[in-house]
Amino acid sequence: MLTRKATYGIRALASMARARGQLLCVAELADREGIPPKFLAGILSDLRQLGFVRGRRGRVGGYQLAIAPESLRIADVVESLCGPLFPFECLTREPGSARCGQCPGPLACPAHDALSAASRAAYAALRAVTLSEVAGLTPPVGVSAVLLPLPEPPPAPRDR
Repeated sequence: MLTRKATYGIRALASMARARGQLLCVAELADREGIPPKFLAGILSDLRQLGFVRGRRGRVGGYQLAIAPESLRIADVVESLCGPLFPFECLTREPGSARCGQCPGPLACPAHDALSAASRAAYAALRAVTLSEVAGLTPPVGVSAVLLPLPEPPPAPRDR
């Protein structure tokens, strides 16, 4: 499930990518991105432990990216900060393995079929986007290859 923690993490990472190696303190990042500073400090600590950012303590300290923004996939950020987008047991099991205990019978679970298709599509879209694209440092490439055009809305009913 996409959480506020993941969206704030992406915003903070994008801000650091735009800073191009400059150290940014928690207060500055929080102010730039409109994120509560205490919440952001926890997110940055997690991102540091994951190896996405590095931090320096002290008066002239702060955070900066530890990896190139063009190599960081948004799917990796989301999954690392908040776990799977679709936290259902049946979607995480290996193909051909035993059914999960939540299915009510021997037939294929229709919820599993629908959710697995949605899960695959969501992950494909998130894997196609890099932090560099989100930060506006490189033109978007991956998303257009994954996302289908939206259908035209139906015409508005006419008054009689």
